[in-house]
This record gives sequence, C-alpha cells and structure tokens, in this order.
Amino acid sequence: CPHPPFYLFLPIFWGCHQSEEKVQMRLPFAFTLLLAAFLLLAAIVHPTSAALRRIGRRADGDIEEYEKWLRREVKKRRGTPPSSLQLSYFEGMGLGVRAVEDVQKGEELVRMPLSLVFCRETIQAMPTPFGRYIARPDNQGVSDTQKMALALLYEDYRQDGSLWEPYLHLLPSQLDSTVFFSEEELDELDGLVIAGESRSEKKRMEEQVEYVKKRMLQWEMKDERFAMNAMTIAEFANELNVEDYTLATYLIHSRAWTMKRDKYLLPFSDFLNHDKADFEETSESFLLYHSVEDGFAVMKAEKAYAKGMQVFESYGSNPNHIYLRYHGFLPADNDATCAQFVLSPQRAMRKAKKRDVRMVMDRLFSEAQMEYTVSACVRRSDFEEEPSGRRRVHSQKNDDVLPHYVSQRVRCKRGKERE
Repeated sequence: CPHPPFYLFLPIFWGCHQSEEKVQMRLPFAFTLLLAAFLLLAAIVHPTSAALRRIGRRADGDIEEYEKWLRREVKKRRGTPPSSLQLSYFEGMGLGVRAVEDVQKGEELVRMPLSLVFCRETIQAMPTPFGRYIARPDNQGVSDTQKMALALLYEDYRQDGSLWEPYLHLLPSQLDSTVFFSEEELDELDGLVIAGESRSEKKRMEEQVEYVKKRMLQWEMKDERFAMNAMTIAEFANELNVEDYTLATYLIHSRAWTMKRDKYLLPFSDFLNHDKADFEETSESFLLYHSVEDGFAVMKAEKAYAKGMQVFESYGSNPNHIYLRYHGFLPADNDATCAQFVLSPQRAMRKAKKRDVRMVMDRLFSEAQMEYTVSACVRRSDFEEEPSGRRRVHSQKNDDVLPHYVSQRVRCKRGKERE
C-alpha cells in the first residue's frame, strides 16, 4: 500500500488499511473502474468513427517535403514539375498556389505523369490487392468517383507506406460542403432544394459504403503473393467507414478534373483556389487549358500573373448552390447564380383521366427509389413575359421536360413567399 493520501486516487488501493476480506472484495471493482477509464480515454484520443492515418495530418515542414517529393517523382517519370509556382497559405483561403515567377496566359504550368494522377487507369494498374480488385470486370459499373475515393482511402489506410504520402498529408480532413452539415444546420436551409439534396446524399453515402463493404468481403484474392505486405481487401473493408468515404468522395468532387466523363485528380492543381475566368466558360474552353495527352495530364495558365500573386483556376461557370454543395463556399461575385426550384410532374399527372397510368408511374418511381421531380435553375435572363402575366422558364439541362410555367411568386414550404 502506498502512503496516504496517494491510495485515495487509485481504486486498486482503496482496500488498504482494511481487512484482507474487504480488500479481496474491492479488487474486481477496482480493476473494472481502471479498465473503463482506459477505454474512455482511448475513445477520446482515437475515435473509432474514423480510421484516417495520413489525410489531413499536416505538420511543420510538410509543404517543403511535398514539393521535394513532387519534383523528384515528376522528373523521374519524365514530366515537367511546376517550377514557377509554389504552395503558400493565404488569409481567408487557406492553402493555395503562388507565382514565384511571372506567368503568362497559356503558359504550361505542369505536365504530370498519369502514374502520379488518381484516375481510372492508374487505380486499376496499382500493384496492390486493391488495384487487382477494382480492375475486375464485374466492377466496371462502379463510377470513377467511387473508385478514386476508395483508392484515396486505401492509400491512406495501408500501413506499409504510400507513394502519395506527402500529398495526402496536405489534403484537408474537414470540408464545408452541405453534406457535412448537421441536421440543425440543414434545418436552417429548410425550404431550399439544397437541404433535401444534402439529406439524400447522406443516405446515399451510407448505402454505397454498405454495398462496397459487402462486395469486398465476399471477394477472396486468389493470389496476393506479389503484395504480401499490402493491406488485403478484407482488412480495407473492415476499416472503411461512412465518415471517411464521404470525405474522400467530396475531395474528388471538389478537386478533380472532369474530361469527357473521366476524372483526374492531380496532386498539385487541386490546391489552386477558385476565381472566375475572364472568358466565356464552356467545355471547349476548358480543354484549351487542361488536357490529357501521351500519358501526361497538362495544365496551362488561364490568366497572366505577376510574381508573388496567387494563381487561380476557375471551377466552372456554376450557380452558387453547386459551389456550396460540392466545394463548401460561395463566390463573392457570380454572374451564373440562379434560384433553384423543384417542379413536380405529379401535379400534372393528378389531372390525367386514366388513373391506372398515374398508379403505374408512381409505383415505378417508388420502386426505383427515384425522385419523381424535375429540378430547374432559374436566372433572370431565362424569363420571358407571357400574355397571361406568368413567366416562361427555359431550362438548359431539361429541355425534354421544360419549359414549364411558373408564377412570378413561388410559395415555399414554410408558407412564406419569395420572389
């Protein structure tokens, strides 16, 4: 027994200076308390809801380590590293890219080997159990976004080291996209389309993780001798959780290029912050400054920048709700913004004379778990006055369903009226 009062702070010694019988009765209780305290401390220090080992683990010197890694690996693969640019922190914007030399419009900024880029070809060629798994023919229906999100997490979880480790350390471990909003925060957006979309996306993330884990655990690797030290598919599936999968998915949504339906995540260009372009943005104009050619992803400057300036990239001409939902910010100046409306064909179907048609349509959409609505984004320039006093709305994305007629005032869910 320690000298009083030290034993007062340790349950195992609460029996000191008492009878031997009482000491034996207290010992099991004391050990139980110690075990409970240890488990509680472990849960606080290492939460079980996330298994991230590399993403967001920033430390002093990580930027310098990343830039050394990038130059070394790009040159090794006969690419061109971004010699006129470097990573820097900017007030109110976080990590971004600064010009260390004058940059001309159209100047090639980086020529990145595809073997360093997260894309379908690179993922399927990874010499790991995950690469072998994702390249299976029965996984061709998995989207590029899902493949890339899972690849990011596999490289994060594996304990034998990752080629992309310096890059993963600089990726954010928290995002401000609306899918990460709490229910209380989404309640503040009630009546807006984005609130319902975000709630649906949360459920979709849960369903995707459940499906992917089930598929992985059902599949057994026939030959893992080539990667004995790599994480197996079963180990990866057991580590995978909804929080990490959602984060990885939205890292892809907010940072990857989309070119002809293919996605490319470059471990450099994704650090460029957004600023609107000084030209009309179309899919064709995007290809003037971004290309994939001869095994390389090539990026050119969209504007001219003087030495010391922050270098930007346009994320596209999108309405504000797209920036908020996928990128987690609202641009200060956005000519492309619009008001979102959900227009339901169900209202028109109720007026149909054939009741059986309505029942069949309702059942089909219900069983397919599809929203039986059409989303329209309305800009001021889309309005055309009609003799009836209503305004005709033309949609750029739903030409087969629209135009629809909406009144000048739209009654919101809360019963308030908004223009």
